[in-house]
Amino acid sequence: MNSNNKKLLIVFDVTGCAPVSMHTATELASTFRTGIKALYVEDINLLKAVGLPFTREVSLHTATVSSIDSASMKQRFQSDAETIKKRIEEIAVTHSVSLSFNSMRGHKTQVIRNRTEEVNMVLIPAVHPGAVREKQDHLKNEVVVVFEEKNPSSESALNISLSQSTKKNYQLFVIADSEHAKHRVEQMLDRHSGYHVCQLVDLSHLDEVVSLLYKHAPALFVLPEDGCLTRDEKILQQMIDSLESDILLVR
Repeated sequence: MNSNNKKLLIVFDVTGCAPVSMHTATELASTFRTGIKALYVEDINLLKAVGLPFTREVSLHTATVSSIDSASMKQRFQSDAETIKKRIEEIAVTHSVSLSFNSMRGHKTQVIRNRTEEVNMVLIPAVHPGAVREKQDHLKNEVVVVFEEKNPSSESALNISLSQSTKKNYQLFVIADSEHAKHRVEQMLDRHSGYHVCQLVDLSHLDEVVSLLYKHAPALFVLPEDGCLTRDEKILQQMIDSLESDILLVR
């Protein structure tokens, strides 16, 4: 993939981020000789919710109930952003990758869809309810990628997936949306060693696609931007909230 001086965007929020996701971002940036734009999104819906009367916070670990308001949530956003910034800066240095870090208020999926930054890739770190996990042992050593026949970003998505699966010795599972796409994928995969499978899937049946992704539970899920699974913001948000996989959108 030709970077054309574009960067990789990684988007964080209060749900946290495991170090493995930060390493994935820096490895991708290093491989494709580009920089990283890190963005922390202060969830505006969450901020509105804690501003309502009688709002309480319940700890997932201890079930302790405590009061919370917009001022304390803003402080938490700031503290969280500073912690994440420090972590990813340390990791970026080890890979000799340039990094910029900013914060903004909004909603994660809307920020991703409406962004103006010139980037080739967007990495959405896995969401881990309750805590930031240092390891993702529940995930399979697998990369899943969507290949859409009429989407020009599909070949870039597949090439990136091949690179990552080869580097990490992961299995590669390809979801193709047509016989022609499947044939093209098989042509590209013939030039590469390693374990890979290509399956023909009707992407119009979104519930079936999401169920298939749950079954595979990949460490990394790669898909072309502006594809069938990203046009619907609700589907994208569902995948972000429930897959517990890093999601990479590719232009």
